[in-house]
Amino acid sequence: MRTKVLFLVGTLFAAVGSVAAGPVELEAKEMAAPPTITVSEPWHFNLGMPGWLAGVSGDIGLHGITSDVDVGFDQIIRHVKGIASFSADARYNRFGVYADILYLGLSDSVYPGGLISSANLDLSEYLVDGEVYYRVIEGPRGWLDLRAGARYTDVYNSLKLVGNGTLIDQAATDLVNAANSDLRGLLDRLLHGALDNKNPPLPVPPLGFKEKIKLLKLIQAARQDRMRAHQKIVNVLNKELNRSFSLTERWVDPYIGVGGRYNLTKAFYLTGKVDVGGFDAGSEITVQAYGALGCQVTRSIYSELGFRYLYDDYDSDGFLYKVSTYGPQITAGIVF
Repeated sequence: MRTKVLFLVGTLFAAVGSVAAGPVELEAKEMAAPPTITVSEPWHFNLGMPGWLAGVSGDIGLHGITSDVDVGFDQIIRHVKGIASFSADARYNRFGVYADILYLGLSDSVYPGGLISSANLDLSEYLVDGEVYYRVIEGPRGWLDLRAGARYTDVYNSLKLVGNGTLIDQAATDLVNAANSDLRGLLDRLLHGALDNKNPPLPVPPLGFKEKIKLLKLIQAARQDRMRAHQKIVNVLNKELNRSFSLTERWVDPYIGVGGRYNLTKAFYLTGKVDVGGFDAGSEITVQAYGALGCQVTRSIYSELGFRYLYDDYDSDGFLYKVSTYGPQITAGIVF
């Protein structure tokens, strides 16, 4: 009987202990912190307004005649008639697309004297970059992209001549009376180099050089009629020195490159990009490089101060464009 009682008491304690243990375990589960869920946004967008304070140097030629160009930003900015720049970037996870558009319009007037009272120069240029990229590395310290794309270049140049009517009549007399051997030299002196464009104030090719050769031939032909040589030369000068010349060149350069960013602190970072292309598809070679120090002003707004360099070596149908464009670039943008 005693054994049965002890067994019953033991069983009761075991049951009570089991019941008591149940609520304690349940209470511990209810008090545990819920698991953290991290939501990653797959889409990222970047809109920028890059301001490129660039100068131009190199060689620009037409039909075998080349002008040495060296035009600084201070000179370019004085002759700007229109400028616009915009960049956009859209990325989904590691894949992205990027576009950069730059428009520059310049105009200037030269007053050489002599037979030409003014020579008006105009330049319009469009640069459009479009590319795709893949983010191969991304972490808290920065990222690295492999990029591939194409650069579209559109250059329009024009030269408008305005003849000096007052001096044309006098010049016609001098051209009639000049010896054949002195005719070319006299014409050069009367034109004051306005058609040679050896040191142009804007990066434009020598559009008027062939006109000088044509003008010399027309004057030589007019001199054959001794009775009416003077009037014929006046007519030639008035016609040929009051006209316009223009040239438009367009080409596309494929390229490959890399771009990246390294975070120095939470606010400041270094960023850069370099690409090389052309491969004789458009230019023989084109190279672009950009490096900058950036500041993440807020979570969404950033600014960058850097330097950008672009080189083109393009030669097609008598037009040569072997030019370096370089200078500081200031960029402001928004990410979201």
